[in-house]
Amino acid sequence: MAIVSAINLKGGVGKTSLCLHLAGALSQLGRRVLAVDNDPQSSLTAGFLGSQPTRQLDPSGTIAAIYAGDDPMPGAVIRPTGFERIDLLAGSRFAVGSNVPNPHTAPHADQVLLRDFLELVRGDYDVVLIDCPPNLHMASWAAMAASDAFMVPVQPEDFGAQGTQDVIESAAGVRAVVNPGLALAGYIVSMYQARRSVHQAYVAHLKEAHGAAVFAAAIPEAAEFAEAVMARKPIGFHKPRGAAAKAIRAVAEELVGRLDAIAVGSRAGEAA
Repeated sequence: MAIVSAINLKGGVGKTSLCLHLAGALSQLGRRVLAVDNDPQSSLTAGFLGSQPTRQLDPSGTIAAIYAGDDPMPGAVIRPTGFERIDLLAGSRFAVGSNVPNPHTAPHADQVLLRDFLELVRGDYDVVLIDCPPNLHMASWAAMAASDAFMVPVQPEDFGAQGTQDVIESAAGVRAVVNPGLALAGYIVSMYQARRSVHQAYVAHLKEAHGAAVFAAAIPEAAEFAEAVMARKPIGFHKPRGAAAKAIRAVAEELVGRLDAIAVGSRAGEAA
């Protein structure tokens, strides 16, 4: 199983959309997926269940129970989504109090509660996708502590890319304190419009700066994504033959390849 977090300090770059639609694409590739809503805003959960049902969830059946130290059994907090091979660990507004700033100064136990829980289900899924809030507080730190890798969605404009360096520095802190094996899966360009010269220039600059760490596949700006969320479906289940679904599938296939390479590298390191 591979655990991968979507991280960016900047909001509005497509982290939640990426996790929702990637879950669908990975499931259609035959992978068993656990979508983890690690953001107190709970938008990923609302994407599957709807806004009002999400707000009405008992926190004991959500990620809030994990951060509260209640040590819940997986069956108490993981639920089916109605889509084959996709389960959900729902988010909760009640988890906001656990998302404290300066996580590197927090007690060690607080940093690994999510990791310890996910270890219980490691054999049940092929991929775990963790959606994180637009900050680098405890929720994002705990996600990286639990992850094999993290991916950074980047909007191809200056404002959309402002948080990337902070993410890399936070990941370095996680490696130093709790998870030395945390790898960068890569930067994923989101909301891309190929006809915009500024988008073309930014992607060229990103590849010049980060090389192979930038995904070859990009996520276009497309109305179909919003329509799919309104329908409470990953794009691959909403319009499976559309261009948006094909783009997400390409990202999913590339992510699988990158995670496989990370796993091989990790095994080689252990053998050495």
